[in-house]
Amino acid sequence: MQEYRDRPTKFSKPTDAEVKARTKRNLALAGGLLLFVILVFVTMVSRGELPGAV
Repeated sequence: MQEYRDRPTKFSKPTDAEVKARTKRNLALAGGLLLFVILVFVTMVSRGELPGAV
């Protein structure tokens, strides 16, 4: 099946500022997800609803 649009042929290399911004954004997302997982775990432990717990 033919692609309905042209494939890109020209790619630009990201600048150092763009790479730093991307790195900061990725670290912020990872930190936020980690905090969310910790919050859910602490909530489950405090309620005594851990799966498989006796």
